[in-house]
Amino acid sequence: MLWGSAYDGTDVPGSREAYVEEVVLFLRACTDRSPALLWPEHEPTVYDTMDRASPAADRRLSAYLARSLTSALGVPVHETSGTSLDGPAPTRTLVVQTAGRTHWSVTTAEEPERPLVLPLLTSEVLYLPRGARTTVTAAAGSRLIALSLAAPAHGRRPDREPFRTAQRPH
Repeated sequence: MLWGSAYDGTDVPGSREAYVEEVVLFLRACTDRSPALLWPEHEPTVYDTMDRASPAADRRLSAYLARSLTSALGVPVHETSGTSLDGPAPTRTLVVQTAGRTHWSVTTAEEPERPLVLPLLTSEVLYLPRGARTTVTAAAGSRLIALSLAAPAHGRRPDREPFRTAQRPH
């Protein structure tokens, strides 16, 4: 695979690949554990930066991440944006803040009396294990996308092979 090409062969900016790689490494470290927060070094880019503030850019990013993460992790990843995130997480969920700020309170069955309380800022990523209970308060103008990670077949954990790093042309 060449630097700057997505898993489906479409050309994307190089920083998109770096962002996906960060998310994959993050998910491999925290899957099936407690809630976790990623402060990525790279920012996801969209095809047309002029409309980055539009929900259409969020839809493109959501679709791209679902395809890329499915390929990289070896488990189905589905777009679930538009679904309420208040209450228990029905599946392992990945939340990407695309604009603004949201405030989260997350509890797990293991520690129901000790919620994780945190703000989620633009480009930050929150992982919610299945069953984590959430309360979300969104600031005006905030937007996020949500992706659900399907359980691996036959109870297997997600593919643990090292992420296939993009290679720059020589």
